[in-house]
Amino acid sequence: MSDLINRNDPRTQLAPVLTVRPMSTFFRDHFMGGADEYFPTENVEWDKVIEGAPLARFVGDDLTVEASERAGFQTDEIKTPLMQERRIISAKDINRRRPGENIFAPMTDAQRQAELHADDLKFCLNSIDNRIEVMVSQFITTGRIPIVGVGVNRVIDYMIPNKTVLTGGDRWGQTGVSIIDSIRGYVDAMSGLGYTIDEVIMSPEVWKVVYSDETIQKLLDIRRYELGEIAPESPSKYGAARRVGFLADPYVTLYVQNSEYGGTSNRQRHLPAGMVLFVSGDARRNKLGYGAYTYMDEEEQWQTVSGRYIQQFFKERRPPREEILVTSRAVPIPFNAESWYVLQAI
Repeated sequence: MSDLINRNDPRTQLAPVLTVRPMSTFFRDHFMGGADEYFPTENVEWDKVIEGAPLARFVGDDLTVEASERAGFQTDEIKTPLMQERRIISAKDINRRRPGENIFAPMTDAQRQAELHADDLKFCLNSIDNRIEVMVSQFITTGRIPIVGVGVNRVIDYMIPNKTVLTGGDRWGQTGVSIIDSIRGYVDAMSGLGYTIDEVIMSPEVWKVVYSDETIQKLLDIRRYELGEIAPESPSKYGAARRVGFLADPYVTLYVQNSEYGGTSNRQRHLPAGMVLFVSGDARRNKLGYGAYTYMDEEEQWQTVSGRYIQQFFKERRPPREEILVTSRAVPIPFNAESWYVLQAI
């Protein structure tokens, strides 16, 4: 059999070829600027106070105005979702050659176990981080986080108020639609609510339509009048928003964001295709809250803790195996749900 390897022939063991999809943390890094909070319970709640700007009332001489009523508040409560990742190291894993391991100088069982443990722990931590990134992106782009998994099927609805879906001839790029007037309209609407929009983040499809608009091109190209500029920048890491330009009226920076998550056969966008986000400073002050998780420790004592990662390690002798379990109860908590605008532009 000519395809058999002659063990006497010299050969070189190359390093393994790893194909790993990149991770994005843009939404968590950009929109969760507030300090993380850790709670002693599964359920977390916060009070929302909405009060208009006070305006003094006129009153006649020798009269006293009626006392103003205090603003009420609404309490929102969320049961923090339980998310986990788990990996098992069994005897067959210990007995099997690792990728890149030299067949003539194999690792010991202890070396394989240590490498497997480190790789599995990293896998579990990355899995939690990826899930949190998806949750934050859903919170920002839809205001709803589906919690669907083993034994759970519910939705966390933040009821964000500023969402619009353009349809038919109203979509950007359609005949007669002024994109710059549309941008100004949404920026002005948010200004009327007290929020200064300084970023417009769009999907690549939207940027293609925006940049093909003749009016936008003129505003971006005429630098000597300081109306705007094209100033593309490369993102610092995968998923980071790429700066593509600047407008002076309205005074906003334009960004394109394009990152994906999921398996190789089911890739999905963090920022859905055709979507635009109008972002104010308050929109970047949301935070992550972590609910409590109760478990039994190695000394068989009950513990209730909260944290970004709760790591547990188990070992069994019959059958021999080692297990890694990483748990988290993360949930986005809005600083102000009115502080950004979501537009489905195309």
